Amino acid sequence: MSLVKQDRTAWENEYQAGKWENLASSPDFARYKVVAGWIHSFGPSLSLLDVGCGHGVMLKHLDLDRIEHFTGLDIAETALNAIQPKRSSDSYICSPIEEFKPSRKWDVILFNEVLYYMHDPVAPLRQFETALNPNGFYVISMHKKNNPLAFNNKCLRKVRRFIREEGYELLDGVEIHRLASRTAWELLKVRPHRVMRSEVHP
Repeated sequence: MSLVKQDRTAWENEYQAGKWENLASSPDFARYKVVAGWIHSFGPSLSLLDVGCGHGVMLKHLDLDRIEHFTGLDIAETALNAIQPKRSSDSYICSPIEEFKPSRKWDVILFNEVLYYMHDPVAPLRQFETALNPNGFYVISMHKKNNPLAFNNKCLRKVRRFIREEGYELLDGVEIHRLASRTAWELLKVRPHRVMRSEVHP
């Protein structure tokens, strides 16, 4: 079963109906802790682009004093309107991911459970390579299914293959299993080869 869904009206209706409200109380604490730790590993202050941010669940797991600028990108205006807290220094952009044209750069770009909703799960990785600052990196989280032929797993294999073939630097990677529900995620922290590096940050 394909997860690809790019109809804005469908997403708006689902957010208005409260379908995604359970994410705010999700028990995925361990996964969010790893993702947040990797984001903060950039340094004491950073800019973050959350691609497919929904209603900003990731913000609840970050030290916002260390996030100099947050940009939330989502196809659903209903989701963006629900983000709390909203800071004057931050940006909230309603746009399909494929149509978004970055006008600035970020230190970290997060793809949190979003790539398998794309027609091509690696297209956003290509799209945002030039939107990373020096030493910047991607943080990717993808849910794994038990069935190796499941759509999620096919997308994950495609992402892994792309990272390997494009010469991305694998900065870190973990697999998280929740034993109680037999669910799993693969998390990747990677740096595109085009991104300049210095000795300031890892």
